[in-house]
Amino acid sequence: MRVGSFMPSSPLWTEGLAALASRHPDHEFILDPEAASAHVEGLDAILANRLPEELYRRATRLKAVFVPFAGLNHLPRELLLERQVRVFNVHGNAEEVAERALAMTLDFYGRITEYHNDLRNELWHGFWVGRGAEDNWSSLFRRKAAIFGVGAIGATLARLLKAFSCEVVGFRRRADEAPPPGFDRIETDLGRAVEGAELLFIALPLTPATKGLFSRELLLSARGKFLVNVGRGEVIDEEGLYLALRDGILKGAAIDTWYSYPQGGAVRGAPSRFPIHTLPNVILSPHVAGSAHEAAAANAREALENIDEWLRSGRCRREADLRAMY
Repeated sequence: MRVGSFMPSSPLWTEGLAALASRHPDHEFILDPEAASAHVEGLDAILANRLPEELYRRATRLKAVFVPFAGLNHLPRELLLERQVRVFNVHGNAEEVAERALAMTLDFYGRITEYHNDLRNELWHGFWVGRGAEDNWSSLFRRKAAIFGVGAIGATLARLLKAFSCEVVGFRRRADEAPPPGFDRIETDLGRAVEGAELLFIALPLTPATKGLFSRELLLSARGKFLVNVGRGEVIDEEGLYLALRDGILKGAAIDTWYSYPQGGAVRGAPSRFPIHTLPNVILSPHVAGSAHEAAAANAREALENIDEWLRSGRCRREADLRAMY
């Protein structure tokens, strides 16, 4: 087999790939991304973050794609399905993504960023300056939570919320399995799951079934809820989210995954067509929930394990369902 890596030349990848190549001397590894691109027509397997579709079209011998994270919505799905290319992903960053979701929620309810910014400007809050209940913050203990997506991230988040004695409901379309540890029950009706909770955590992949799942109508009926998105932006209707936050229907939101991203090396740009990022009831995060040092190492380790297992046996326990897109 000929395996091409499109990963950056950092020790995280170069050392791991070199060790993998030494364990498989009968297979050829092209570890330089430029060389892999030049020889893509002859590759049997690709390890990559995001690549232009044109490269996948040229890779006519391709049998497997190894993705070093969970999401698959960047892949040319129909092309890979037509060519019967298998896809393997990883969930090594689940703990860190769940941690980020919880941290942003604690930030909002605890008014941490608000108080920090004010005190940096020498503006005090609380009883020290004669303020009353309007300056209190709120605890997370014993609140009702719904987690939309009960995979690795959702299951980890459910266990974290149990430390705050929260009642945790998981949402998924199937009810044929027992709830994972941390969940009190599983709900298959989206409206009931939203209605029965105050904290709404979205940890869903972007698929044909989840795109726009949180519709404008649903968001405009979610009065008093706090929404956290660490899944994908397009799971939530963009305009509906803005209106629900602007008009105070949603209590607030913490958002890590967005609708618009800087292109061509730019580092500035609004994350939405609507000024969501200017609203006072939003905690902002630039799609970095899975970008902890520990998460990057875990994802790399799992991706290399996937390649190793596939080369040894032709199979891999972390094979993704490209039709379902997760």
